[in-house]
Amino acid sequence: MPYTISEIIVLFFTYSFIGWLWETIYCSIKDHHYEYRGFLFGPYCPVYGFAVTTVLICTKDVQDNIFLLFIVGIIVATVFEYVASLFLEKVFHLELWDYSKLWGNIQGRVAPVISLFWGFGVILLVKFIQPFVQKIINIEERDTHGWLAVGITIVMGIDTILTVISVERFHITTKMWDNRINQFIERVRSRVESRMAEKGRLKVGDWHHSVIQHYDELKPNRLSWNQKRMLKSFPKLRVLDAPKFMEIKKAILEKENRSNKNTAA
Repeated sequence: MPYTISEIIVLFFTYSFIGWLWETIYCSIKDHHYEYRGFLFGPYCPVYGFAVTTVLICTKDVQDNIFLLFIVGIIVATVFEYVASLFLEKVFHLELWDYSKLWGNIQGRVAPVISLFWGFGVILLVKFIQPFVQKIINIEERDTHGWLAVGITIVMGIDTILTVISVERFHITTKMWDNRINQFIERVRSRVESRMAEKGRLKVGDWHHSVIQHYDELKPNRLSWNQKRMLKSFPKLRVLDAPKFMEIKKAILEKENRSNKNTAA
């Protein structure tokens, strides 16, 4: 039987939550402290929900054939990952993963070894995980008559709007940082050149340390809790039109955290 709209919404939420739980537990253990993961504010990672739901719908007719399930799983997951990467770059100017160092990659968005991983993952999902999840969803559908799906849509819809606003503010803040850093480097270059016996363009070398030393003078806006969380949660995150900020984001985060601790004390 094809999935109903209500089932698709609940499936999407369920796997978004499972993805968030997995990433939060894994990263918290790896980093030795609690790490709140996810792109949205709530405890869910929509990329997992979208990916798994898309795979389940597209493989519905081949789930009894392991080979076809593997091949279709690879194709669907790879296309989804490529489109998701392109969407984040074009809409939010963000890059959350980069496979450019892996063999056979396409623009760093997808790579053969990752696609093979997705293929095996789809088999594991369809054959072992989804049957159990589907039993729970069937019970939920029988008892709530689709109202849970309505609640999920409202909550995640509001969360998505707030996140889009937050990401846009993050983008603006990082671009402001880049402008301030470029202005600071230019001021330093001008001061040094004015004292040089022979005029010429000075190549500014390691500007990172100087920028952090003049942090209080430079900062256009403090990073919000969610902006700092995004930077910590996605170490490979890059704002494509704020390269200077990206180079020293770790030092800025450390400075912000120290400043918050001193304020609290």
